[in-house]
Amino acid sequence: MSIISSVCELRTGKAKIMFPKKINTAIDKHQVTQINVTLSGISGDEHVYEECIDEDRVILQCAPEHYSRLKKHFPESSHLFVNGGFGENLTAEGMNEHNMCIGDILQIGKVKLELCLPRQPCFKLNHRFEQPSISRYVQDNAQTGWFYRTLSEGVINLGDNIELLKRPNPEWTIAKVQHYLYVETDNKQAAEKLVELEPFADEVKDVFKHRLASNSAEDWSSQLSNESARLEVRVVKIIDESDKVKRLLLSRTDLGPLPAFTAGAHICLHLDNGLTRAYSLCAPLNNDCYEVAVGLAPDSRGGSKYIHEQIKLRDVLQISEPANLFTMTRSKKQIFVAAGIGITPFLVMIEEAAANDEAFELHYCVDDTTDYQFQSQLAKYQDNVFTYSLEQPLEINKLLDNHQRGTHVYTCGSPAFIRLVKEAAEHWSPDNVHFENFSAESVTDANEFMVNIQGSEQQINVPADQSMLNALRDNGIEINSGCETGRCGACCVDYQGEVEHKDSILTKSERKRCMIPCVSRAKGADLTISLP
Repeated sequence: MSIISSVCELRTGKAKIMFPKKINTAIDKHQVTQINVTLSGISGDEHVYEECIDEDRVILQCAPEHYSRLKKHFPESSHLFVNGGFGENLTAEGMNEHNMCIGDILQIGKVKLELCLPRQPCFKLNHRFEQPSISRYVQDNAQTGWFYRTLSEGVINLGDNIELLKRPNPEWTIAKVQHYLYVETDNKQAAEKLVELEPFADEVKDVFKHRLASNSAEDWSSQLSNESARLEVRVVKIIDESDKVKRLLLSRTDLGPLPAFTAGAHICLHLDNGLTRAYSLCAPLNNDCYEVAVGLAPDSRGGSKYIHEQIKLRDVLQISEPANLFTMTRSKKQIFVAAGIGITPFLVMIEEAAANDEAFELHYCVDDTTDYQFQSQLAKYQDNVFTYSLEQPLEINKLLDNHQRGTHVYTCGSPAFIRLVKEAAEHWSPDNVHFENFSAESVTDANEFMVNIQGSEQQINVPADQSMLNALRDNGIEINSGCETGRCGACCVDYQGEVEHKDSILTKSERKRCMIPCVSRAKGADLTISLP
């Protein structure tokens, strides 16, 4: 046991709307001389998001030395780099990410704490310090801070000594953990050790467990910037797969390399008519080109119709970097079930399954089993591809009747098609059933309702014929979005009230607190949301 520092500053704060973009945040905290620490948090210290109120995020500490370094790197924002800028609760000299370790047990005043979690920075830091890249910078340079859980409750006073009682994992400094979390993301050996690190918070353990299971790393871009990075591309080739499906080949205008992606990934096309639409990448990265296939929807609201009628060879488009909400899990056998244009993600998935020596089957519902889209591309896998039509329908219940261990099923299509597959797989483990809608659930008998913005007095009316997302935009509230069909989750907000969920991305537990406003609506006359 040794005294390693003392408490220099203590802070708590309330959630409020801040910054020009009207963001609800609790980052602005004021100094106090004493805090009361419980198992679930600090008395009077508010959080915007429910998931931030848990036993692994009781106290946030940041190293004060970071501010002087950040002033040199971002001199135009030097006046903003002061203690408390990161929204920390506790400040102490000499403690940082390079000398504090996961599992450290500290005694501060009457309170005993355990260090359990590196702080994951988010886009709000960019607004706080008026620097669009600072969240990425502090993440990459291990200047984020860390969280403690409470082992024994009590009061911490300004000036209390900080004693290190126990250090069970001296090899796992916060900086080292962050290196494997954000930089060397493909280190399987480190991931295997970190999932077994006992004091480590489950939130981050789950990240490493997912990497081991899926053999892929997550994309932190949306959390760091609140919007996906954009690339400028040129349409270098257009292929008519049929009279209703066009395939676009896209290459960067600066001839630079395109970001890599994994099977199931999509990109968002930001169209000149103001719409943003998400499309699955339908071929492996080849010759520095992305390939997307766009089916002309009969009830197109301007996305597919615009692409089919207006996009020409050599046109320049803005796209997002690839994101993957439909990842594959490594398994003994993969079953892919597609209808129509829902085939697109599976064109890459079958390549990945074959490359990993995994058994796979593609069950593809088409108009004509003798002449269908992407037939030539699928020809080399003819022993694994089974096609169906109205004359030869897919017996989905028979196909999925027997769930063999180590088998996963993936499906993509219309909401109605997805529903059929999910119902046929109800007896399967939910972890083995994966789906992605390519269109939103239809809304009938939509009601008009009022949206209240938490932390402000603003109320917004949402007409029956307008999406909640567009109503918010019309009233000056910008929320990041992607597909606007309920499948990507980019516009997700927290809510209070009752919601008619129409998305295809949120889980049952997530729907208890989150909604997707591009497709979902209030069940009743009003709803309260928290802005991201």
